Amino acid sequence: MKKIFVTVAVAFFSTMLFSQGFSTFIVEGALQPASIKNVSGENASTIEAIVSNKVDISNVNFKYRLLSGCTVSPAIGKDFSKEQNVVVNKNDGSSKDWNISVKQLKPAQLPLELNFSDANPSYWDNSVEGWAGVGIDASKPSVIRFGNKGVSFWVAFDASAKYVSYQLKVVSKSQVAFDGEFYVETSVDGLKWKTLKAFNESNQISSDGNYRHELKEDVRYIRWTYESRNKLNLNLNNIVVSNE
Repeated sequence: MKKIFVTVAVAFFSTMLFSQGFSTFIVEGALQPASIKNVSGENASTIEAIVSNKVDISNVNFKYRLLSGCTVSPAIGKDFSKEQNVVVNKNDGSSKDWNISVKQLKPAQLPLELNFSDANPSYWDNSVEGWAGVGIDASKPSVIRFGNKGVSFWVAFDASAKYVSYQLKVVSKSQVAFDGEFYVETSVDGLKWKTLKAFNESNQISSDGNYRHELKEDVRYIRWTYESRNKLNLNLNNIVVSNE
């Protein structure tokens, strides 16, 4: 137990020492805690939050804390109709670009069909209805690419649905065993979730990756989450939520 504590403490101290960024970012009306990803190198770090359609996206209430010795410019505004881009400066003269997104998840009418491709890429902005995601690999827009733990993809719909179907595939040139933890969950309100399907070492992803699940009448949200990843990336696509 002491060894674990020391490891965590050292990692936290290292983050505090070398990072230019945020320790917390709390959004009123968020459906889950905001994802804060401090990226090394030249690429921008990111903050992503998903909020319900009840939130006024042009007037979002939020609060945050910066890591020690940091300041942010320009000031972060309350209008998240578009992604905000800021710079966090540290008192040692270093700086880091940050992209901050508050994504409003707007329920779609049924049937909801999401078939991403080169012609229909998975780029998101606040005009999108029916889906949003956190941590999705934007360099692979022909699918929903889960390339790290904590990545999640959400759909929302405005009426009772009978089923959801989708294709989930391991990204590998050869057939390999899935070695992580991946969950498909449902929710009535976007806050409390029930497991619909779990994938792990004991419950492998099928070779074709095609799945269909019946839904309860009161379900209005579904999400796919890569809870724990070792080395394998996953692709999600061909999602259908239907009441027929």
